[in-house]
Amino acid sequence: MTSYLIPYLDPKKNNGEEDPLFSEYTYGDKGNRGYILKNKVRKGDFLFFHTSIRNKRFITAFYEVEEVIDIQKARTDTTIKMKYRNPHLLSTNNNANEVIVFGNPVKSVVFYTPLEINKELLLELSIPFSPSPNQTELAALSSKFRNWFKLTDAQIKLLQQKVFTLQNQSYLKKKQLSSDEIRQLSEADIEQFLVDNPSVLGSDLIYLDRQYQFKDGKRLDLLLKNRRTNQLFIVEIKKGDIGPEVLKQIKGYLKRYEDEKKIKHVKGIIVCKGILSHFEDEVMKQLAKEKVQLFQYGWMFSIQKV
Repeated sequence: MTSYLIPYLDPKKNNGEEDPLFSEYTYGDKGNRGYILKNKVRKGDFLFFHTSIRNKRFITAFYEVEEVIDIQKARTDTTIKMKYRNPHLLSTNNNANEVIVFGNPVKSVVFYTPLEINKELLLELSIPFSPSPNQTELAALSSKFRNWFKLTDAQIKLLQQKVFTLQNQSYLKKKQLSSDEIRQLSEADIEQFLVDNPSVLGSDLIYLDRQYQFKDGKRLDLLLKNRRTNQLFIVEIKKGDIGPEVLKQIKGYLKRYEDEKKIKHVKGIIVCKGILSHFEDEVMKQLAKEKVQLFQYGWMFSIQKV
């Protein structure tokens, strides 16, 4: 088995390019890394992906590899071109050893709660780690795992155990949260809570979809529906306080969704910690005019409509 721990950039730090594209379990690469994928990685191998989040290093997903295909072959496959939006498929560039990996859609996992890479985890994995006294832990971890790291079968098994345990320990599965835990919530935690409890935003709301991807590659957080009226709601989740730009963002999502689905009257919901004080009057005036509701969360993760 040839499996790897692979670094990637957040799309916001990569000119909007999203690869790996977790919503469809694809990943493309070229050059020396493409050569490894093409010649060494086989069906049933694992690719674990990690990135920097809030000055820490986290593993956020793994693929169980289903197939590795040469990019030129994939681009000429009508079904693949119709179903998948990975940037390597959409590009017209021809690069040496360029391939695309397809993860098994049943056995690949994108984590609701990412797994932190730290000294304790590396010790359990028997991976040597001796950072320089002049380095921060994040800098040392980023340096150590800048290149692909080959994983043993035992390390894969331990990582999977850690991941599956962590997903069952989400903060929001607890009935009460401390103030410190509220501050540590991620947008993924909030999203999962709303998937499990859509009625906190409206007694008749039910969950339909999450991370829906538009044709241009952008994604909305949640899609809910009123079970009595069939009214659709797009939910945008923000961990912190918001300003007018979030209203502009969700209005864009509403229009894009209505255009793609050829429907009208979709409404929006923003879930956030609050409104930036400087923009409070402006945001409240816009909310009064738009088909968008605002909910904010507080201590013990109580949801309150504004």
